[in-house]
Amino acid sequence: MSTVLNALRLPRWSVGARLLLINGLLMAALVVVTVIAWRALDDQSRAMTELALISKAARYHQDADTVHANLRADVNAALASGTLSADERSGIAASVAENARDFRRDLLALEHFELPPDLVEIETKVHTLADTFLAQAMATAPLALRDPKAAEALMPAFREAGEALDAGMLRQTAAFTAHITQATADAANAEASAKRWLMSAGALTGVVGTMLVAWLSRSIRRSLRRVRDVAVSISEGNLGLRNDVVSHDEVGELGRAINAMADRLNEVIGRLRADADRDAFGTQLVEALEMADSEEEAYRVLARAMKLISTDMPTELLLADSSRAHLERATQHPDAGAPGCDVESPFSCMAVRRGNPVVFADSEALNACSRLRGRPCGAISAVCVPVSFMGRALGVLHASGPAGKPPTSRQVAQLTTLGMQAGARIGTVRAFHSTQRRATTDSLTGLPNRGRAEEQVRGLNAEGKAFSLVLADLDHFKRLNDSRGHEAGDQALRIFAETLQLSLRDGDMAARWGGEEFILILARSGAVDGREVADRVRAKLAERLLAGSIPTFTASFGIADTTMSPRLEELLRLADEALYCAKEAGRDCAVIAGQYVPGAPITRRPVEHPAAPDLSLIARAD
Repeated sequence: MSTVLNALRLPRWSVGARLLLINGLLMAALVVVTVIAWRALDDQSRAMTELALISKAARYHQDADTVHANLRADVNAALASGTLSADERSGIAASVAENARDFRRDLLALEHFELPPDLVEIETKVHTLADTFLAQAMATAPLALRDPKAAEALMPAFREAGEALDAGMLRQTAAFTAHITQATADAANAEASAKRWLMSAGALTGVVGTMLVAWLSRSIRRSLRRVRDVAVSISEGNLGLRNDVVSHDEVGELGRAINAMADRLNEVIGRLRADADRDAFGTQLVEALEMADSEEEAYRVLARAMKLISTDMPTELLLADSSRAHLERATQHPDAGAPGCDVESPFSCMAVRRGNPVVFADSEALNACSRLRGRPCGAISAVCVPVSFMGRALGVLHASGPAGKPPTSRQVAQLTTLGMQAGARIGTVRAFHSTQRRATTDSLTGLPNRGRAEEQVRGLNAEGKAFSLVLADLDHFKRLNDSRGHEAGDQALRIFAETLQLSLRDGDMAARWGGEEFILILARSGAVDGREVADRVRAKLAERLLAGSIPTFTASFGIADTTMSPRLEELLRLADEALYCAKEAGRDCAVIAGQYVPGAPITRRPVEHPAAPDLSLIARAD
């Protein structure tokens, strides 16, 4: 086999032809294996069929033997039926008839089997003996049922026929047993032979397949070795090396493809080197913007970058305001100034709509942007670069030059980089500050949350500034929530938060402490100042509720300041105790820590309430 495979070393054969040859040889081997397996399985099938046939015939023989014994028993029972009732004798007669019918059926079934000649010969003899036995039985049984004594004369002939049939059945049983044993042995031998043939054929196929695959692998490796060596050299940086293949098979096509890849790689590397030289500006810009932590710092970096692109090209960055409907100038060229584009909204700009930089060589051209025409300086050239962040338009970078002399391709590339990096950094800074605000702001009221309030107190303590704390709690808030629904409760919290903000000075802070509880941090103030602020909040709240959009509610206040303790935990405890005292005193009042005497009247600032709630009912609800 190896000699044959070596003789097939045809270097001009294509890989497809080699694969076709391998497939043909494997198919031939598969056909041989299939024929061998079919013959072995056919022998096994014939042996199993013969065994099944003889086994089935043997079962009919056993059934006939059993029925024969039952029939003899019925005749003997008929002979002894003199003392039996008429019904019992009728049952014996029916049993005799049924067993005789079954006996004939089993004998007829045996005649239809294609049995070996010796079994057929025995079957013929048994059938003759069975006919004699049945004739004697059918003559003796009815007579025995009518006249047992008269039937005694027929019994010797009946017994002789039965004994002759017993001997014949025994010979038939022995013959069946011998044939079943032989058929079982033949089936086992056929199965073992089939397994041997299948294993031999499988091993032969495996050996042939392995040799064929080894030959194919060796021949393909030999053909690909030169192409591989060139590919390895190219991967190591020798981009000038090429395959010198001239064949038109798969190997030749692969060699030419590698040559083309090397050519394209040379071109790409050349462009990348040129881009790397040009992108030194981009790298510096990215690094500079990474150090800008605010929009103002980013604007200063962008202005310096505009000057690096060109010292005399007017350039400006227009960004959308908070409504995203209007563009405003964020920064401009520090020396050349701004070109003065009057575009009003982001999507009024062609570059933003297209999502790509747009260059206009002459503002008077038919397809030039209409906003470039009619400028005091006359016709101009311009480039507009969209500024976006994560697919959302932020604004446009606009630069202009003399008509007919648009920015160079290098300047356009740098302006594109400037616009892209400006959008990325400004968008990131805005997203960061927005995330910070959300992390320190209560989503329902818009006030700072508890963490932000604690941070404010730590800052005041670190600076050594005096301040007062006012804890505020909405009175009967649960009653309001339960009776009017959570939407009314949320609206009350928002109204109270707005009232707090309107009542504070610059530098003071109102925060949501949790649930219906709020905290006021009043810098440079004492407890008395805190009570004045609380009274002012009560008054503004009552005025705000005159509109009647929700049921009237009030708030109670507990006040402490840093003269009582510099520690936040202690101040909170004191303010909370004062708030509890305000609740005890009837609510809708402000209490300074340590100044409330149970039973003493609380001085309240008069407040006009449009509808005073029924405090007794609400108190019971709490």
